[in-house]
Amino acid sequence: MWKEVNTSAIDLKKTPDKPYEGTYTGHREITTKIGPQVIWEFADDDGVGFGIYGFTNLNRSMSALKVGTKVKLQYKGKINMMTKFGLKDVHQVSVQCWASEAEDAPPPSDEDDSLHF
Repeated sequence: MWKEVNTSAIDLKKTPDKPYEGTYTGHREITTKIGPQVIWEFADDDGVGFGIYGFTNLNRSMSALKVGTKVKLQYKGKINMMTKFGLKDVHQVSVQCWASEAEDAPPPSDEDDSLHF
């Protein structure tokens, strides 16, 4: 099936009920009318790239991830909280990274479970 390639960045805040999944490929900075802006870049399972406009909480979470990490993002709305500018509505995002099944397995036991005769 053919899929249209979209070169414009996605604004998560406009699609609060839609999760986005992809492999993190990097980020780039652009300059807008209001100043610098980060676009976080991903590739979907078909290898098609897409970008997502950054905002404070997304930028903080993405800065902790390595390129190549499989990520799932979903906008969660705003919460009113204290910022350096006073009480403000702050955009929230869920950022999840894929953990392999090997990482899900419990750690090996220190106890020796073997039978001794």
